[in-house]
Amino acid sequence: MRALPLGRTAILVSILGAAFALLVACSGDEDGGGDIADVDAQDVLDRSADRMEQVESFHFEVEHENGATQIIGGIAMEHAEGDVEGREAMQLEVEASFAGANIKTGIIVLPEGAYLQNPLTGRWQQQDAIDISRLFDPRTGVTGLMREATNVEVVDREAIDGVDSYVLEGTVDSGSLTSFVGTAEAGTPVTGRLWVGVEDLLVRRIEVVRPIAPEDGDDIVRRITLSAFDEPVDISVPN
Repeated sequence: MRALPLGRTAILVSILGAAFALLVACSGDEDGGGDIADVDAQDVLDRSADRMEQVESFHFEVEHENGATQIIGGIAMEHAEGDVEGREAMQLEVEASFAGANIKTGIIVLPEGAYLQNPLTGRWQQQDAIDISRLFDPRTGVTGLMREATNVEVVDREAIDGVDSYVLEGTVDSGSLTSFVGTAEAGTPVTGRLWVGVEDLLVRRIEVVRPIAPEDGDDIVRRITLSAFDEPVDISVPN
C-alpha cells in the first residue's frame, strides 16, 4: 500500500478526529446530559405548563413506592394506567387493595356518568358519586403542581423514553395536590420533580416525594408517567 503524503495524512487525521468528536457529541445528545447551567428553570416550567394546558389527550401510568393512594370507597390504588380525553373523560385500570385483599378494577368517567367495574364479577356498574375532580385528575394535577411550585431549579438532563428532557425540581405545598390525592392536607412542603421535553416542553414524568395525605408513610413516592400526547382516544360507555 502506498503511503500518503504527510500533508494528506494530517488532513485525514483532522477529518477523522472531527468526525469522532461529532459522533461523541451526537451520542451524548441522545442520552441527555447536555449543559443545564444557563437554563432558566422558571421559564421552562411556565412555558411547559402553558403547553400542557393545550394537550387534549394523553396516556398515563401511576406508580407508588412505599404506599398507595386512597381513591373511592376505601380502595387504595397502588398502580393505575389509563387515558385522559378532553376535560371530563378518563378511563383507567387499577391495581389496588380493598379490605385487606388485592383487587383489579376499572373506572370510566364520562360527562354523562361514571362506571366502576366490579372486581369480583367483572361487570360494570354506574356510579353517580364518581367524577374526575373527586377521583384522580392527572390533567389538573400536573398543571396545578407546575403553577404552584416554588424554588424551582434544573437539576439534571436525561432521556425519558428516548426524549431529551430537563429534570426540574421544586417545592409545593401538599394542599395543592388534591387533584392527585383527594385526602391531601395543606401545610407540608413536598418535593416535586418533573421531566420536561427540551424541544416540545411536554411533561414526561412527575415524582412527588414525602407524605401528602394523613395515611401516607414518611418514605412514600408517587410517580406519574405521561405519553401518547394528542393521540386518538376512544372512551365510551362500557358494555
